[in-house]
Amino acid sequence: MPTTIIATPVRDTAFQRRVAKQLTFWWRRHGIAPAEVITRFERADHVFLGPFPISTRDDRPYAFVDCVVGQDRDAEFRAACAAEIRRVLEPEIPPDRTFIAIHRADPADHFAPTIHRTENR
Repeated sequence: MPTTIIATPVRDTAFQRRVAKQLTFWWRRHGIAPAEVITRFERADHVFLGPFPISTRDDRPYAFVDCVVGQDRDAEFRAACAAEIRRVLEPEIPPDRTFIAIHRADPADHFAPTIHRTENR
């Protein structure tokens, strides 16, 4: 279950939906069912470069991204994933303002609720 957490000061719902949709399509092309793709946005209002707030250096928006992928994903795949994240965050967030960490994890260590569907009778 790939999970992407994007911390940014950008609050536009249309931007968030577009990013989540494009990431879902990318993951689907790589064999993951859309219902298993998680994209979460968090607020990032107080970020510092050393002791200086990032917002005083430059008024351009930024994003800090943590993406968890399966432990079997190689370095080439992880680089492609990072490139796709940077691509879908544009134009709202410039590529040079997107900081990405890709973390590999054993899927067996991820637990999600089981969705029970009831049949219409």
